[in-house]
Amino acid sequence: MTALHLVGWDDEDFAALRNSQQAELRALYGDDDIGHDMAGHDILDVVLLRDDGAAVACGALRDAPELGAGTGELKRMYVVPSHRGRGLSGRVVDELEALARRRGLARLVLETGVLQAAAIGLYLAKGYLPIDRFPPYQDESSSRAFAKDLAAPAPVRPRTENGVDGLVVDRLAWLDPEAVALRREMAAFLRGLYGAVGWFADDEAQAATDAAEAHRALVVLVVRDGGTSLGTVTLSAAPEDRPADWGELERLLVLPAARGRGVARLMLRAVEDEARARGMSALTLSTGYRQHPAIAMYLAAGYRIVAPVGDWASQDRILWFAKSL
Repeated sequence: MTALHLVGWDDEDFAALRNSQQAELRALYGDDDIGHDMAGHDILDVVLLRDDGAAVACGALRDAPELGAGTGELKRMYVVPSHRGRGLSGRVVDELEALARRRGLARLVLETGVLQAAAIGLYLAKGYLPIDRFPPYQDESSSRAFAKDLAAPAPVRPRTENGVDGLVVDRLAWLDPEAVALRREMAAFLRGLYGAVGWFADDEAQAATDAAEAHRALVVLVVRDGGTSLGTVTLSAAPEDRPADWGELERLLVLPAARGRGVARLMLRAVEDEARARGMSALTLSTGYRQHPAIAMYLAAGYRIVAPVGDWASQDRILWFAKSL
């Protein structure tokens, strides 16, 4: 039987779990976690779960006024490997949130690593939204930060329409002028969110990326209402280090005037059907951490957080998802 306890920072069982967590992070990332030597002087509460007397999960709540008035930080979230998949981490989060509310905190933040896909999935499911990295993690490319307003209502999941009357899906080549023009609109939108970086930094960067990615792009789908283009998505071959029978969903864009009409869901269904027809077993995708509506849509459509592959360290604004077909 699993029982919940409130303990101090120096509790021996909690200290043992902290050491196990730090050893696991060291093995995963090849170095000590930033803040691995924190002393616990600003810790407000520590939650410990014991299963038949053995400590199996933990988490702590830190007072973090330097991150904003009424802000707390979740720290040292850990479940021993033998007890994962039983909902214990969610139970710890729920208890820490209840403790934070009782202490009058209005907002919680946390940080986790990009390779910890299960942890990121948990936090998204609990209503935490990606935010800019905060000190001391602001320059750490492997770090991802999240926050939750404790007074905010639960997020509304996007609608799941079964069809969109009057809209048709057309097919284009990657370098078709219309496909290129739509990607340039997407690039302008992303520059507004993240600045002039990466493939969308400027027209020259986009043209170079278009040329470099042409061999992977299989088909560009465009949704039209009569003669008006409303959105686009590309199906590409699997990126390096993913299974050969996977595909990649890229450059999904719904034009501003068409948002709220179910265009994105229509494109998801169309690109998934295209992938199945080509014998693909799964689709992967990436999206930026500031694109909260896109993240919510992918989660609602059955995509789940996965660890990155390849040169992920240079893509420090990205979250990765995948879905079995």
